[in-house]
Amino acid sequence: MAASKTAENIKKVSLILFIVLGLTHILTGFLMSSKIGLPYTFIVNHVMDIPFAMIALIYGLSSIKTGFKEGGNKIIDILFIILALLIFAGLVYINVFVPDKIIV
Repeated sequence: MAASKTAENIKKVSLILFIVLGLTHILTGFLMSSKIGLPYTFIVNHVMDIPFAMIALIYGLSSIKTGFKEGGNKIIDILFIILALLIFAGLVYINVFVPDKIIV
C-alpha cells in the first residue's frame, strides 16, 4: 500500500513539473524562433531539454506503475530504472557530442 501511495505522489508532483517545464520549453522555443531575447531564450531552451525529457519519462513511467496491480513486481521496477538511465545517458550524449546550430 505504501509503495502505491508513493508512486501516486511521484505521479502528481511529476505532472506539475511536466506542465511547468513543458510550457517553459515551448515558450522559449517560440521566443527563440521569433528572435526575441535571443541569448537568454537560447540558453533557457537548451538547458531545459534534459530536465523536461526526464520529468516526462518519470511521469510516464509512474503512470504505468500506478496502473499495475497492488502486488508490484521488483523486476518491472528495475527495468524502469534501467530504461530511465539509458534514456538519460543517451540525452546527455546527444547534448554533449552533437553540435547545436546557433541562431543569430
